[in-house]
Amino acid sequence: LLKLETFQTTVDCIVEQNQVVIAFKLLNPLPIIGKSHNAMAEEVAGVVAAFRALDGNECLPSKYNIIGHSLGGKVALMVAAEFDIKNVNKIIALDPVDAKPRELTAPRLSPRCKLSNSEAAEIHLFQSETGGDGLIPLCPSDSNASVVKEIYPDQITSLLINEGAGHMAYQDTSEDDVSVKAREIVRAKIAEVIN
Repeated sequence: LLKLETFQTTVDCIVEQNQVVIAFKLLNPLPIIGKSHNAMAEEVAGVVAAFRALDGNECLPSKYNIIGHSLGGKVALMVAAEFDIKNVNKIIALDPVDAKPRELTAPRLSPRCKLSNSEAAEIHLFQSETGGDGLIPLCPSDSNASVVKEIYPDQITSLLINEGAGHMAYQDTSEDDVSVKAREIVRAKIAEVIN
């Protein structure tokens, strides 16, 4: 379970782009214990719709941007693919993990959840180079950002692989040089894309 505070420099960068941050304080990646990934994506779309309906928010742009890491990256992609197809503008997915169950990377198993349905203007994917390694890979090589790009080449604007970075490199708690560099690259992409 990851806490939002561990991504504070990324949140700060998003705010610097004059964006409103609506985030889960805690996201449970285990659908057996928590909500299904579909329910999470549907809830994200619902929360954004409710926020936009609040008095004083009429001046917000008609489309919004989503940034997510790991399961949050998958949920961001699912929102654009199935739950708010017309209103997602740009997505930055950091090491999206499409596992347990596979939905985006197994279109035959989940025919409604296809990025080809999305009207997002841009979709940017980041992948850690070492996230799919180890006995229990955090970002399995059969359901990572590269596979999403392979299945949906026309929808993906960019895919960047952070060399030497692990799956948790995007958290502020990872202080090694490779992780710091990976976060700097992500923040530069946010500043370039989200405006």
